[in-house]
Amino acid sequence: MPFRLLLPKGKTSAVPKASTCLIRDQAAPELSGEPVRAAGPPSHSNSSPPRARIAHKHATLAAATLFLLMLSGPPKLRFRDLDASLKGELDWVVFVHMGIWVLAGLWILLQICKRFQSRAPLLRLRLPQILGLLLTLCLAISILTSPAPSLTAFKVYQMLVSLLFTQIFIERFGAQASLQAMLWGNALLCIAIAICAFLAPDMVWTVSEADPELPRLYGELIASTGVVSILAIILLLTSVKRIWKPIPILLLALFFSLLVLSLMRTAYITALLFFLLVILKRPNIRPLRRLAYCFFISLVTLYACNWLPSMSQYRSPETISTLSDRIGLWSHLATVTFDQSPWFGLGYYAASRIHGPEHNPLLGTAHSMFFEVLAGGGLLSFALFIALCLTLSTYAARLLYLNGDRFSFAFSALFTACLLLGFMGETIDSGPVAIAFWCSAAILPRLHKWSSKALPSLREATVDATA
Repeated sequence: MPFRLLLPKGKTSAVPKASTCLIRDQAAPELSGEPVRAAGPPSHSNSSPPRARIAHKHATLAAATLFLLMLSGPPKLRFRDLDASLKGELDWVVFVHMGIWVLAGLWILLQICKRFQSRAPLLRLRLPQILGLLLTLCLAISILTSPAPSLTAFKVYQMLVSLLFTQIFIERFGAQASLQAMLWGNALLCIAIAICAFLAPDMVWTVSEADPELPRLYGELIASTGVVSILAIILLLTSVKRIWKPIPILLLALFFSLLVLSLMRTAYITALLFFLLVILKRPNIRPLRRLAYCFFISLVTLYACNWLPSMSQYRSPETISTLSDRIGLWSHLATVTFDQSPWFGLGYYAASRIHGPEHNPLLGTAHSMFFEVLAGGGLLSFALFIALCLTLSTYAARLLYLNGDRFSFAFSALFTACLLLGFMGETIDSGPVAIAFWCSAAILPRLHKWSSKALPSLREATVDATA
């Protein structure tokens, strides 16, 4: 069942099985992606139990393929001038991107039409989805002030499609299917980066600012190595139950190797925070707990023996205080936005590409999902985005406090990783972090609602059983 039921010690056997089944039946249908039916008395017929239905609920080939393509970006695959997008220049990669996202939009319309014909609810919107749609609307207004309206329109369209696609995908196929799809997507990107590291090194290798002769596996033309590796680690450890089998172990070794070679400090901090959450929360995932203990024991041992390499050997220490000049960039973008268009911004994604190089020619974007929204959509969009992140953070924190089940911990940890990675460079319109962010926005309120309902019902059942 999707929630680990919290009982006082010694009282587990006193809970009636019917009460436990009732709570499970209430929680399972939407988690498993099944259509919500009218409320009624719990059924005890010979139909398959919720656990079996969850285990056999798979995404269709079309939906899974589109999910993976959207999660991948898709990859850039070639070097391109930063001004090319602003000028509206098109090439075969741009046409591929447009085709994939148009197909994703058509898939959404098809699902909505099917629901309309069957008289089912078109969309089950909760507060995060409402805030997300309002955010998209405000960013769409910035098309009017954008110096590259076609670029801004396409990025806003990507955000809308990401929001709705993940929402419908989870409603149809469930939380477990979304975790598996995200794991496959990030794992395939990691494998592609590893292959290119040997066969096409110019696509993924770069040099470190601390030493021009020191290589860094950045993954520029495929995906950010540090981002996809840490997301893959989190997804593998929280969604795969038997991680000690050969294939999960090999994948885990690959992901950790890529994480180390990426030299991405934000990804390192995200990994440390993830394993620290495991130690503090101790979720109901025994292999993950054991791995977290081994991780910290190894880390302390390496540090005590002075075998832990210093990060200053690979990354310039001067860039820590300025966050690789991000602080100056963010200050410049905020100043320009407040001077020219404080309420509606200067065009989502286009503003940072124009005004970012004014501060530092090497920083072509805002390098933060928060300042990308602020510069592009102004204070109105920024306020909505902050409200969205605070709402989801509240859900995640409460789930971590109340529950230790696999789903609650997986999506709470995934959302926390999205905040950290997004604060330092990723966006919420397309790519691995964007899909993980909107999947978390779709499932966290559901998990929170079911958790709030299940625990009081169980406590009442426990009192009745012991009375």
